[in-house]
Amino acid sequence: MADNERGSGIVLLVSIVATLAILAASLVWITGNMQQSSADDRTRVKAFGVTEAALDSGMAALSAQWPGAPGNGPDLGTAAEATFRSEFSSSEYPTPTSADVEFVSWQYFDNQDPIDPAVTWDKGSPEYPDVPDNRVWLVAQANVGSKSARIQTLVERTYLDTGVPRGVALFAGGNLLSNGGGNNPKIVIEVPPPSDIQTTVRVGGYIDDATVSASNIVDLEGAAAGSVDDVFPPSLRDSLKAIALANGRYFTSVDAAQNSPADPNWSPEGGLSGLCVVETTQTVSLRAGEWNSEAEPGFLLVLGGGNIDFAGMGDYWGVMYTDGTVDKGHGTFTVHGMVVAASTVDMRGTVNVHYNDNVIAKLQNRWSLNVRVVPNTWRELKPTE
Repeated sequence: MADNERGSGIVLLVSIVATLAILAASLVWITGNMQQSSADDRTRVKAFGVTEAALDSGMAALSAQWPGAPGNGPDLGTAAEATFRSEFSSSEYPTPTSADVEFVSWQYFDNQDPIDPAVTWDKGSPEYPDVPDNRVWLVAQANVGSKSARIQTLVERTYLDTGVPRGVALFAGGNLLSNGGGNNPKIVIEVPPPSDIQTTVRVGGYIDDATVSASNIVDLEGAAAGSVDDVFPPSLRDSLKAIALANGRYFTSVDAAQNSPADPNWSPEGGLSGLCVVETTQTVSLRAGEWNSEAEPGFLLVLGGGNIDFAGMGDYWGVMYTDGTVDKGHGTFTVHGMVVAASTVDMRGTVNVHYNDNVIAKLQNRWSLNVRVVPNTWRELKPTE
């Protein structure tokens, strides 16, 4: 081989080696880029998944405590964020790379014009916002590592349909006991039902005093009264018990129920006010005082065979139900609404029942069953910094 041919072979070999080196370097760069891109995509997907979970968490919080004119909405601040964050592994879902943003944040605001996301339901505000159509905007954002996602949707409140029949002042599965004298009638109409509904007293046994009910109330005895399940069905008892369990309003001790703390949504005054379910064989006594109001009535359920008794001058606004009996009370006590007992109701004391249709109607939408997304309102937004 000539000398010039040997030189050209070396040049060719060097060119091939250089090309291979460039290809190798390019491959390393492409592989690194692909790995980084895949990691970014995974983080982006994780951020979106956390945001969807945050949206569900925000809806659950609104279900438990819907914002209203005379009170707060749910607290979705630091404590809620810490609880939510604890559900996600910090190795799989790293904290945001920017120290100025949180792992998750929520915002909710009324959808009524003018829409102002800055309006809150804090009691310290000079004006309470209202939610006349039971809909609010809910926004959730999650920040995972260097990636963020933000979702907004309109959510609406749905209610437990109590199915409590209008016009029933009192139901007793056993007998209705009363006494004559100047304090009769003890069962009267305070606010009448619609004109096509007759106010009734229904007693599975017998009524021992014809004057216990006012003359404009129809007394039904025996089979004509129907059953306790017709007036207060098991499905309603089960639903109220489940809601009470989920929101700290279910008790197996009378003392625990009577001394329970106030809750702005479920029990404004604490104790036996608002929604209160007590499962016991003991007697639940209502002493002197006032529970609930016509605008915000309550349910008191005594399950497990316990009884209801009255021990002073007081007023209860709402519906009382017991698996047991209603014992005669001491002092002048008035129930504004309805009384339902699976067994005997003893009114030989000075307890009164004032049927109030405003109370019964209000209980149809007193508490949320859940919060759901309004169709076609879900959308992804550009995350905030």
